[in-house]
Amino acid sequence: MTLPKAARSLLNITSTGKVMLDIDPKKKVMMVKKSASFLDLAGTFTPKDKKKIVNAVKIRDYMEKHYERT
Repeated sequence: MTLPKAARSLLNITSTGKVMLDIDPKKKVMMVKKSASFLDLAGTFTPKDKKKIVNAVKIRDYMEKHYERT
């Protein structure tokens, strides 16, 4: 799908960026939205048991110390 440069700039989308379409068939309207990336979701989910929250940096440090790269 080709979007005009003005529309891409307004939505902060690169020329190879991904978009989502929200279509309302009753109103015959289509809305273009910037697609969320995996990193955009960071912090939006919380575990049921907040005692089990683990810092990702600590996990990475542990793995670097205890696992061998192959």
